[in-house]
Amino acid sequence: MKIIMVSILVIMLLILTVLPLQVLAGDSDNPEFEDRIFDVKLFGIFPFPLQNNLKYADIVSAWFHEDIGNPDYLYVTLKIRALQEKTGLEAIYDVDWTFNNNYYITCVHANPTGFGGFVIGKSIDGDDDFESWNYCDGNFNVEDNTITWIVPKDKIGDPHPLNTLTDIFPSTHLRFTDNSGLPLWDLFKDLAWNAKTTKDYTIQY
Repeated sequence: MKIIMVSILVIMLLILTVLPLQVLAGDSDNPEFEDRIFDVKLFGIFPFPLQNNLKYADIVSAWFHEDIGNPDYLYVTLKIRALQEKTGLEAIYDVDWTFNNNYYITCVHANPTGFGGFVIGKSIDGDDDFESWNYCDGNFNVEDNTITWIVPKDKIGDPHPLNTLTDIFPSTHLRFTDNSGLPLWDLFKDLAWNAKTTKDYTIQY
């Protein structure tokens, strides 16, 4: 009888451990970050009326997720209102977060010739200068308006189960292309300051 009671207790503890992890997994219906749409701003400050011209820079949501069959990777997905493979201005898509007092970013650029490489950056002091960069796999899906980075966990501090990723902050930036001969200012930005909801992500595997 004692063995049965101990077994039941162990099973209950396992269930209580697994259930929160399932709830904390992000997806399109339960994203870690949900933005307000029609909010791309001139220089990231001034409201701009022609939002339909900027819909390929308008953030909808962002979420993190994992695959039990591929536990060494973190999947970071950014959803845009109307993603385009080729853009008039250069579009820069980022998702930032904090882990273990370091700052990480996933990034990809799109321009009139298509989209570029998927990269991961790391900053140790939280400024805009990321000290190290690594390439990663990813996909640019214009059918469902999502960008996904497939990030090796050993490039982002090697987080373990129950570790938490905080300060999730997606952003988009539109600027003149490198070969335009014009200043490379961020003309339009969608920043995360006015998010509808934002929450942390807990590593599962």
